[in-house]
Amino acid sequence: MHDHLKSLLLDALNACTPRLTSAELLLGQIEEEADSPRLDPCADENEYASRVTEMGVTLCLKARQRERRAQIESALKRLEVGDYGVCDDCGEDIALARLLANPTATLCVHCQADRERAPQQRCA
Repeated sequence: MHDHLKSLLLDALNACTPRLTSAELLLGQIEEEADSPRLDPCADENEYASRVTEMGVTLCLKARQRERRAQIESALKRLEVGDYGVCDDCGEDIALARLLANPTATLCVHCQADRERAPQQRCA
């Protein structure tokens, strides 16, 4: 089963790479524009706002892709060391069904639910 999970992780890592490269190319263009003191001339404020929003979305997508890649690489390292599939909070085994659904999971279902409930309880 470890081989299957490792295969899932490697497939996910390979799937991230082309999109990350494309995003980096696009980000390079955006950074060049951002480094210059001006954006290309815009017809009006609405067009300028659209361009700024588009740059923000692109930067967020790139950050999300970097985070996903780091999660996958971390899961592969845990797999090599033998810590893969162990909950970071309680130390119990993470259910196989959860790992198959989310191979980068670091928490069991119960600890994940506790973390998701915690902010709601503080706000109430």
